[in-house]
Amino acid sequence: MGERWQRLAGEFGRSAVAGTIASIVAFVLFNSLVHWDSGYDPPLNEHAVTGFVIANVLSTLLTYQLSRSWAFRQREAVGFAGGVLPFFAISAISLVIPVTCLWFSRSVLDYDSALADNLAANVVGLFLGFVTRFFAWRAFVFPSPPGLPEPPYRTVDQSPVHE
Repeated sequence: MGERWQRLAGEFGRSAVAGTIASIVAFVLFNSLVHWDSGYDPPLNEHAVTGFVIANVLSTLLTYQLSRSWAFRQREAVGFAGGVLPFFAISAISLVIPVTCLWFSRSVLDYDSALADNLAANVVGLFLGFVTRFFAWRAFVFPSPPGLPEPPYRTVDQSPVHE
């Protein structure tokens, strides 16, 4: 595997770990707000999309810190305050993906169980959102550092063949 692909794989792996940690936080918050019954009705039981958005906005704060200090540590963030604005703009826009999956599951398919909500939003939706965010963050928030050498390319000898 070339140097460029190794860098991409390393960033993707670190970003996936950071995203997984933040997703666990979001999962716990979401289920606490919407599904887990501790002797009373969960506060947002009838408002799953709202609960999902609240949980994920809070977990995005954690994602930013992990991305900035670890996943993309070798890259300089662009923009105001270490890339905060573009990072959160991309995160907010990409949150549409799991929210749409959850809304579709609830409103169109009429599934409202904890399993259905978590599969729609926290498995399918967050995976699709993560892939979208990773490449958008990499392009617009943490672009490739200037002066980073491109990996060497193999050249092909194009001289005439003499037999």
